[in-house]
Amino acid sequence: MNVRACLVLSLGVMVWASPAVALDPPEVPVHPQLGALYDAFSPPEIVDAGNGVWVARGYNRDNPVLIEGSGGLIIVDPGESVPAAEIVRSAFNAHLNDIFEKKPVKAVIYTHHHDCNIHGAAAFANKHTKVIAHENLMPTLYADWYSQVYPSRLIGGAYMSGSIFASDPDWFYGCGLFAVQHSGESGFIPPTKTVRDSLKTEIAGVKIHLYSAPGETRDVLVVWLPKRKTMVQIANLYEAFPAITTMRGAYPRDPLSYIDSIDFYRSLDPETLVLIHGPHPVYAGRETIQGIFVNYRDAIQYVHDQTVQYMNRGFTPGEIARLVTLPPHLAEDPFLQEVYGEVDRNIYEIFWWYRGYYTGECRDLFPQSPVQEANMAAMLAGGVGALAGKAGEALTGGELEWALELSDDVLLLDPENGSARATKNAAMLALAEGTMNAQTRNYLLSDYLLETRQASPAQIALLTGRNQKLAFSTMDENAVYHMPMDALHRIMAVSLNASKSLDVDMAVGLELTDMKKAKDAKRALHVRRGVLEVESQSYGRFTVLTDSLTWKMLVLGKLSPRDAVASDLLAIAGGTPGEFYDFMELFD
Repeated sequence: MNVRACLVLSLGVMVWASPAVALDPPEVPVHPQLGALYDAFSPPEIVDAGNGVWVARGYNRDNPVLIEGSGGLIIVDPGESVPAAEIVRSAFNAHLNDIFEKKPVKAVIYTHHHDCNIHGAAAFANKHTKVIAHENLMPTLYADWYSQVYPSRLIGGAYMSGSIFASDPDWFYGCGLFAVQHSGESGFIPPTKTVRDSLKTEIAGVKIHLYSAPGETRDVLVVWLPKRKTMVQIANLYEAFPAITTMRGAYPRDPLSYIDSIDFYRSLDPETLVLIHGPHPVYAGRETIQGIFVNYRDAIQYVHDQTVQYMNRGFTPGEIARLVTLPPHLAEDPFLQEVYGEVDRNIYEIFWWYRGYYTGECRDLFPQSPVQEANMAAMLAGGVGALAGKAGEALTGGELEWALELSDDVLLLDPENGSARATKNAAMLALAEGTMNAQTRNYLLSDYLLETRQASPAQIALLTGRNQKLAFSTMDENAVYHMPMDALHRIMAVSLNASKSLDVDMAVGLELTDMKKAKDAKRALHVRRGVLEVESQSYGRFTVLTDSLTWKMLVLGKLSPRDAVASDLLAIAGGTPGEFYDFMELFD
């Protein structure tokens, strides 16, 4: 068996490919403001930022940047996949007279770990290319994404980005920050040089300063070209209101770090600003750029400070969201339109950042499950049938949010209720049509397609089946190859089936034959009544001997225990294959 071949799994083909059948309805109209933003990404083009800096806008989910020096080229954020990066490389070559044939790529810089910025590196890099990133990039990548929460991130990202229907022009209108997506093979290359606080260096004859600028993530780097007075930035400032909380799920974000980083940008006083997301990636002129910075940081601070003020006065996040709106001079700013983030969602995130989920109100001491709330709603309405009628009345009356919520309550209690299903579907479509927020639109339409079974069988199985092993098994080959063992064993821990293991107390040894250091090679996997503890020593009822890649494949469900044994990819010392199979059956 070719072990590495077993890892190859194209999400672009198996999971995210849009349904082949014509969708019903054939089109969903878009809010004019979101439609105008989407149209602004077209046609894709190479934008000249001046002084040897070019931006590839509209070719994929980010805007990769090329910096030309006398001795070579620097690429910043190479894109979301090898196919996406190859499209960008061809576009740069066409615009710049085959520049990659004339000059080598001396460095690839990752501004942060998000997938749309890192997976295209192999399309540009050669064996001599430096790959530069923040020192937190790898830890953050394997804590926030390719980790124990991967299924949740995968599903949330699919809904938020609209990737399920991205190839249908009558449904898809981007994700606020981008307009096209090109999934496929990852070309991620781990950093060969990392930056903690700052790095001042020269690459290919270009003086370049890299600064840590935390905000949206903990590993953000801003690129500053001091001789050219040009800043290349992402993650803290977009042509859209920021998402301090994102609908796909993300590590909690400190709202004040955004402000601090933007204030640092102000201190550099750039003459040219390059944005790696958005339809208008280049801005020129100190006064223009300082105006963008000031309004953006003021908007974040305004929402933050007002939220904290009301929180201190005893208001709940829902009450605060009804009270806080941006002042007119900020609400009218083109950079602060709610096409990506929303004021209301950020209020909730800021509240949770400081207080956690509990609002301080006694009624919220006793959270109710969705089914409990649905039962109460049905009782108050006079039964499930009456509640379905109320949902229909809300739809007719234009109360779309209530129509969605009440019909969903009915379906929790009576999944086959046709009236409620029709109401919910109509409400989701109407809400999607009426919102300017791309995340909201994409989430609503994704849910509609899945609930009406218009998605592919693979999409339905992955996104609605609640099968975390299936999700883990789709993890990208490069991500698996570079995954630290601690991250893998966290995945194994959250995959332990509690009901199967509550009466189990046993340990199994693990020895990874390709690990050079003994402390990295030996583990004990101790299942103790519903909990997996992984210890840094090898002991147990029997010992599994294998290489780290095979072990990763087994834990992630890319390789079955029986196939591993049959292919001689592992050995079992002091035990039998049957005992090994029984142990692995404890994990979902």
